[in-house]
Amino acid sequence: MKLSVSFPALAAQRQRMNAPVSKWELKAESLSPRELILAELETGIVIELDDLETSTGGLLSYKGEQVLLYIKDTGSSQWVLENEPEKSRKFHVAECSTLESMRQKGRFERYVVISGNDGVFPVDWKDPDTGERGETKAELKVCKNCLKALDWLGYENPGNREAYEQGQKMTKRDIFQTFDISDFFLSYSTYFHQKPSRKASEAELNTYVPQWAEISHRKRAQSKWRCEKCNVDLKHASWALHCHHRNGVVTDNRASNLEILCAMCHADQPNHGHMKVNARTKSIIFQARA
Repeated sequence: MKLSVSFPALAAQRQRMNAPVSKWELKAESLSPRELILAELETGIVIELDDLETSTGGLLSYKGEQVLLYIKDTGSSQWVLENEPEKSRKFHVAECSTLESMRQKGRFERYVVISGNDGVFPVDWKDPDTGERGETKAELKVCKNCLKALDWLGYENPGNREAYEQGQKMTKRDIFQTFDISDFFLSYSTYFHQKPSRKASEAELNTYVPQWAEISHRKRAQSKWRCEKCNVDLKHASWALHCHHRNGVVTDNRASNLEILCAMCHADQPNHGHMKVNARTKSIIFQARA
């Protein structure tokens, strides 16, 4: 279908300026190779287990894109999938002992990779009595072995677990039950792509923007002056609370790229060996954590 567009005011202005008409036309532009992969991943792609890649930190990827992995043919009933999905197959976010076991056993099931972050998966069901099959959508649960492999929120090591407002630390069950794909993708956003998305000709000078102090203050206030890693409250010492750029690009001030960290947690981030925390600041943070 061809669209006809008319801008009389613009045409009149062009005539008054005696400006020439440029040879420009509105037309569709083909998707880039990466955009094609992302479009496919939105609905899921069936792959063999050996086609899966393992990227930085043991995360799962397919052709350089961060993905979730699961077996679409669950073998569970429609009722179970829609009402008790925790009793069905789990989805994977990392290279774990379950996937390694599947490889060693030479299992032939084909997996599906998907990039959605809404927690809802297209799955196949099977009626145990009639053998009837069909499709539905289910809020599958994450694989516990993946949580263990990544030590997500301290799943494997209790010392790394966060505490609730009451001071009680999360349990393994809490971490499993409250796992949120959006939070997971946000935390691992720096690992999403194996190849940088920016070209050298497009990259800005990596210096803080003039409004950085305002941005940092607003973001730290939104966090209620608490570190997002150790949960320490630093309202009384706001200078010891930093606003960290997850991907290391300080011109990228999107909310998803900013993380509020105390000075000590900030210094522990990858490629931050240059950051030194003085004894006074450490003392203040340790006291606030106690």
